[in-house]
Parts: sequence; C-alpha cells; structure tokens
Amino acid sequence: MRNSQTVPSLGAFREQRRIFDIIANNLSNVQTVGFKKDVSVFYAILNRTRDQNQSQSPPLDYFQTSFQQGTVVRTGNELDLAIDGEGFFKVKTPQGIRYTRAGNLRLNQERQLVTADGFPVMGSRDEVRLNTQAVAVEADGTIKGDAGKIDQIALVTFPDLDLLKKEGHNFYRLAVPQEEMPVRDSQIIQGALESSNVNPIEEMVNLIDSLRSYESCLKIIQSQDELNSKAVNDLGRV
Repeated sequence: MRNSQTVPSLGAFREQRRIFDIIANNLSNVQTVGFKKDVSVFYAILNRTRDQNQSQSPPLDYFQTSFQQGTVVRTGNELDLAIDGEGFFKVKTPQGIRYTRAGNLRLNQERQLVTADGFPVMGSRDEVRLNTQAVAVEADGTIKGDAGKIDQIALVTFPDLDLLKKEGHNFYRLAVPQEEMPVRDSQIIQGALESSNVNPIEEMVNLIDSLRSYESCLKIIQSQDELNSKAVNDLGRV
C-alpha cells in the first residue's frame, strides 16, 4: 500500500503533466489566427480551516486564458478582419452562439459571411449577408457595399473574461451566463488579421522547465515506490 507521504508528489506529478500539455498546446497554435494562450496561475489558499490529516487537498494550480492582444498583420484581403482592442465576433453554431477573435472570414455559396470553418458571423440583427461586389468594413464594424450600408458586425465583450471557456474551432462559450456588453475603444481593421499571442521562444523555455519538473516528480514517485516495495519485502521476512 502506498505511503500517504507520496500523495503530494503524485499530485505535483499530475499538475506538471497538465502544465506540460498546456504549453505544448500553446506551441501548436503559434500560427492559429486570433489564438489566445493558456497560462498556469498559482495561488495560495489563506486561512485554511481544512483538517491537515485529510487526504484530499485543495488544488494549488489552475489555468486561465490570457487575452493579451496579438500582433495585427496586414494581409490585403478585404474579408480578413482584425480586432484591435477588446471584444469578440459573434458566431452562430449548431450548439448556439459562440465567440471568437479569429477574423479570417469568407463568403459561402449563400453569400453569408462565415468563419474559416463555415459558421455564420452575426451582425446587428442576424447573420451577415453580402449581396455586393465591393465590401468596405469601417472601424466600428459597419459594412458598406455598392449601395451604402449593409449591416454592422456584432462586436461584444463580457464583464468577466475568465468565465469564457475554449471550444474547438478557436471558439469560446459562456461557462456561466453573462450579459454581452458593447466594446469601447476597440476597432475592426479590414485587410488584416490578429496573430496568436503565443511567444514561441518564451513557450519553449517554459516547456523545457516544465519537462524538467515533470521528470523530477517522476523520479521522486519512483523512489518512493521502491522504498515502499523494499519495506513490504523486509516486513515479510520478519
């Protein structure tokens, strides 16, 4: 039976594995438009009243998304839209409304403005349709065509961004209900895209550091298992 002293080491081992996986995922999305990296945040639990002999301890680490602005890169494509400042595009999916920073948009066969994966982008009333040849998108999201204003792209934010949870397709969903808020001091830049906010050099350093910590935890667990095994065998000879 494993000694209770191994529990902290096993917990640290699992946490280091989670940190390693998060960093690896950040690195794999260096080139993903509008991607936001995840970071590990350590926090101390003060004034803890939990019985010190209790086997389960509260978590010491959690992960959150860093919504730091990525670099805006000019592309010249009129359907590439970058958000400079806070805010998200609203997207209609089969699972409901989702939110994204990825502005690499296109038109589908029905002339709907959709994401790279084909999900409709929402405007001031409903899905955005562009039945025009020339398209101009102003800083506030107003879309103009040959005959004037067509629609306005919905750009929203939330009181607490930490309550947004990542999904596939570079989307976010509301884990807890929140009211959408109009953005302030933000603008949409046409013909540009926001890059990932992952710094590959920084993440590689973090990955190496995490790997070393992971290996150290593994060695501790292996050593404790060997000691436990030896103790059991020695006891059997008594």
